[in-house]
Amino acid sequence: MRLLASLLFGGAAALMTAQAGRLTAIRSTKRRAPITGKRRSSLLGATGVVLGTEAELQRLVARRTVLVAGASMLGVLAVWVRTDVVGLAAAILLLVIAWQLPVWRARRKEEARRNAIEVEIVDALGEMVMGVEAGLTLEATMNIYATRHQSPLADEFRAVLDRITLGISRDMSLKEMLDRTPTHGMQLFVAAVRQNQRIGAPLATVLRQQARTARRRRRQTIEERSAKLAMKMVFPTVFCILPSLMVVVVGPAMIRTLESL
Repeated sequence: MRLLASLLFGGAAALMTAQAGRLTAIRSTKRRAPITGKRRSSLLGATGVVLGTEAELQRLVARRTVLVAGASMLGVLAVWVRTDVVGLAAAILLLVIAWQLPVWRARRKEEARRNAIEVEIVDALGEMVMGVEAGLTLEATMNIYATRHQSPLADEFRAVLDRITLGISRDMSLKEMLDRTPTHGMQLFVAAVRQNQRIGAPLATVLRQQARTARRRRRQTIEERSAKLAMKMVFPTVFCILPSLMVVVVGPAMIRTLESL
């Protein structure tokens, strides 16, 4: 029974490993087969456009293949040790974790990058306002910011400037930046610059208004999180702090009452 369960689980795990390894199969020309179809769309949805390059997707699938292979061996060992429901559940849990862990890490990395850009764009707008008011163009202020900083937003500005250097219009370059980082602050910034380019309004005024709006939005976000903190503290207070206080305060009185009876 134990051997049969191990063989069945090992066969299923081998099929999953082969399925993952098929995506990273190397051609006769020593080049990796490109990831296409729904599989690519799923990985792009998790990693985003910036991390969703062909090389990064290949590394993601390769890490998944290695983890699934390791989890398969551990799963066979778990089923061999315990042939009951617990062993089978542990083996399946290992496979699920190994299959999803690389995607979870990539998703958290992309979320951290977008959050960093959302926070940084507020300060970047202030620096860009001063540069534009000094007589510099938008491209020049973006170049100065990208030169002085090493951050995700600076990387995005460098990508925009590289596209403009290649002959792509500013409007299209900003749209591509928005596609890579579809955050709320980036949407307002790109919409303001593109609208300014169409109607010809003073760019410094538009950027100053955007900076004021971004600072107000960040202040509102902080106030909202502060308001939620009181509600979040209710549960640890009721279930952790109050029982301890009851033991410390009421405990001695209860002991003295019992001793006096």
